[in-house]
Amino acid sequence: MDSAQEKKPASFGNIDRLVEEIPNKYLLVNTARVRAQQLVNGAEPMVEEANPEKAVSTAFSEIAASRLDVSTEPQPPQQENVEPLDIEE
Repeated sequence: MDSAQEKKPASFGNIDRLVEEIPNKYLLVNTARVRAQQLVNGAEPMVEEANPEKAVSTAFSEIAASRLDVSTEPQPPQQENVEPLDIEE
């Protein structure tokens, strides 16, 4: 393989490392998407090799480094604080 064909490995390693952290590929991608958006909006990176211009790569690096706490437990639906209506008959 010549230098034009060589690919530099991503800082987060291979996909197998990411799947070890979050075994569901859909949850993995969604977690990275949400975290990347947080980084774009100004959240502090949790890894040293963070590149502010590559939020998705930084998010994957954080996942690979076990810096994000992702719960796969079902969450009860959130209920809004709604006041009961006072209906006169």
